[in-house]
Amino acid sequence: MKKLTPVKQYLLGFSFVFIALLIATVVMFYSAIKPRKDAEREAVSVAQNYAKLTKVTSVDVYNGSSAYYSVHGSDTKGKSKVVVISKKNQKIYIFDLSSGITQKQAKASAKKEGAKTISRVVFGLRDGKPIWEVKAENGYYLIDFETGELVKREGI
Repeated sequence: MKKLTPVKQYLLGFSFVFIALLIATVVMFYSAIKPRKDAEREAVSVAQNYAKLTKVTSVDVYNGSSAYYSVHGSDTKGKSKVVVISKKNQKIYIFDLSSGITQKQAKASAKKEGAKTISRVVFGLRDGKPIWEVKAENGYYLIDFETGELVKREGI
């Protein structure tokens, strides 16, 4: 067997350490996101069972005074719905999206109130009422789902 030169030994040792660190990093990131992915999967399952959603388009997390999962989708009749599930007590709320304003209208309401560079819009509950939370670079705008009016503006 041929003896390795010191440079090749260092490169081989460095390669093993690099591969070990890479594997550890991947395992750490997987462990960090697994609980959230499992919870999202559970929220989708609950939404499909309780609201009879046949197609799920998105799952969001709203963190207001309480945390909620919002599962957007459509039922067997093609009606767009959002199912809101409380993380705290597992209460389930079902809303027909045609009975309120759209995400686009919520963005427009927030812009009218001074929102700049909107990064996301999430459906949630505040004090038992459905709202759209519009996150902008200059704060959070809580828009009433039914009326389109500003409920509250929270600074960042």
